[in-house]
This record gives sequence, structure tokens and C-alpha cells, in this order.
Amino acid sequence: MGKVIAIASPPDLDAVASVYLLKRAVKDEVEVKYLDHSVIEMSDADYILDSPHGRARIKRFDHHDTKEWTCSAMKVVQYFNMGGAEKRLAEAVCWQDNAGWRSLGRDGTDNLLDTALKSMMVAGFRSEEFDEIFKTIFDSLITKFEEDSKVITQIEKNIIFRSEENEVLTVKGDFPKDVIFQEFSPKFLVKVSKWGISVTRTAKLELPDLNDFKDKVKKIDSKGIGKWFFHPLGFYLGYSTDPDKNEKVPVDPIVFSKELLSFVTKK
Repeated sequence: MGKVIAIASPPDLDAVASVYLLKRAVKDEVEVKYLDHSVIEMSDADYILDSPHGRARIKRFDHHDTKEWTCSAMKVVQYFNMGGAEKRLAEAVCWQDNAGWRSLGRDGTDNLLDTALKSMMVAGFRSEEFDEIFKTIFDSLITKFEEDSKVITQIEKNIIFRSEENEVLTVKGDFPKDVIFQEFSPKFLVKVSKWGISVTRTAKLELPDLNDFKDKVKKIDSKGIGKWFFHPLGFYLGYSTDPDKNEKVPVDPIVFSKELLSFVTKK
């Protein structure tokens, strides 16, 4: 096909990510121009990204024509039937560009990718320069997401307790918390490994306070209660073991998980 011509709206995270994903999907050389919407209005190109203006000879990727909580980057992913790693990248972009603003704690709270891009613009970087820099960032994210997908299969095989409503999920192994919360969405995650046992409450919840679970832990492990750590904010508790000293977790993980389930559901 030769060189592909793409036009994108003035750079923001969605436009830059859409360009990156288009280049990843299209094997031919892609020439990209970031243009003001008034210029795009009078222009045509093979692909138009993140803009309702101009004429697209092949495809327009724009989220302004829908009521869905989506973004142009996600439309690129869906059109080219890209993989799970690319979809996760697009989800992060959609969060910032659209639906994310609905759930921010305060107006204007920073999304670090978006803030980094705007900082480069303020510092005078040209579009081709931050395209190159963000390619490195996005490539790294894609690699991370691809590795996550491999870990997910291992996590599934190591789930040793899971309540019906997913209030408590217990996993054997030192797997990344971010992957577990991203994929399985437990309300409380119990991790058991050679390093100890811990409970982490999802950031979506503010209650119950795990400090209130201390009395129950005392009954389960009366002798070792002094070694348990309870975070003052109540979202985490843990007991650390030293594998070099052959230390063991002082509680049965299944019994512990059932007690935790009883606590968080008040059953």
C-alpha cells in the first residue's frame, strides 16, 4: 500500500495514543500530522484520529459521535481487532479522556501520562519528539500488559479461596496485586506466600476498617499477635515471615479467609 496518511487533532493523550496504536496496527509507513480542527475541516487523509472533521478515505476513529464512555484509541483497537495488551492501554486512555473525569477525587487531579504529555508541550517539544518518547512509554506498557496476561493464568491456578460475591479472594503465591485487582476485582485480597500473609482492601472501598479485625486475629493467633501489622488507615494488615529461617504463616489460610469473610459481610 505504501505510505499511509493520518491526521490527528491537536495533541492530547487520546490523539497521541491513537496514533501509536494505528502505527502498531498498520504495517506500512504512516505519516502523521497533528492539525488544528479548523485545518482538518478542509483536509482529507487515509485515517483521521480524534476529530469529527475532515474526510477519511479509509476510516475515521473518533469518539465524539457516540454516547459511549469510550475514546478514539479504543476505536482503533476495536477496528483492527488488536490484543488484550493494546485494549488495556486504550482503557487507560479512555479513563483519562472521558469516563475518568467522572470518578476523580477532585477536578483536575493529574493522570500522570496526560500530565507528562502536557508538560512536554509546555517545555516546547515538537509533536514528532513526544511521539517518539511516548512510543517508548507505550511499548513498555504493552510489554507489561502482555506479561500480565501470562501471570493471570498462573493466578487462576493458585486461587485457594473465593467467596460467592467475590468479597474475599485468597491467592497462594507472590503475584502482583495490581494484576489481581485489575483482573479479578476482589473486595479483599488475601495473599499467602513464603513471605507471609496479607490482606488488602480494594481502593474502591473505605470500609470496613481492618483494624476492627484485630480481635479476631488475636483469637486465631494469640501468641503471635504482636508480629501482625495493621495499617492505621485500615486498608491493610499483614504478617511477615523469613523464608531463610523456614518461618511459617501462623494461621491456616482457608480458616483465616473464612473468618475474614464473616467479618466483612457481618455474617
